[in-house]
Amino acid sequence: MAELDRRILLLASYENAAVVVSGISASQVDFRTPCSGYSVSNLIDHIVEAAYRAAALGRGQTPPAGDDNPHIELAEAPTRLRRAAEEAAQAWGNDSRLSSLFTMPWGEEYSGATLVNMYLAELATHAWDLAFATEQLDRLDPSLAAIALDGARAMIRPEYRDMVAKGSPFGAEVPPPPGADDWQRLAAFMGRDPQASLDQ
Repeated sequence: MAELDRRILLLASYENAAVVVSGISASQVDFRTPCSGYSVSNLIDHIVEAAYRAAALGRGQTPPAGDDNPHIELAEAPTRLRRAAEEAAQAWGNDSRLSSLFTMPWGEEYSGATLVNMYLAELATHAWDLAFATEQLDRLDPSLAAIALDGARAMIRPEYRDMVAKGSPFGAEVPPPPGADDWQRLAAFMGRDPQASLDQ
């Protein structure tokens, strides 16, 4: 698929996340998610920060190291995600950004095209995490999962799994269930069990 389409899908992943977050109620913010160590509230903070990091990288700015995510109020999160999408559209609009090289906080260098894939996979996976935790799987955009999975397979190396702690940033790949849809296959590749119960 053309790189322009990848950028379009990256921006669609922001909207996908915003739609899921807009359906979360205040009573659900303390629920656990399939993303190891994250509650719904924590993961909302993380996904908004990731959305802005992706836009900053497109501008050539190296994001800070670590996972220090400022708290975002639930009511503000969808708007913040859509605002980040507008920034990302501007930042990645120039085709030259796709061939530019960017050094990440952990020292590795990636092309812009690889980073588009990386953040598409991250935003899509975390949208699934939130949708799974809050019973909103029907609100996920069916056009995103297969492309996000393709990008994830291209950039996630075995040594990235359980790199920080068990399940972080990616756990061991889980076999998808029989007849799995694209979202379940993405989740399983990213170390989530689509058939697990979170026992909220």
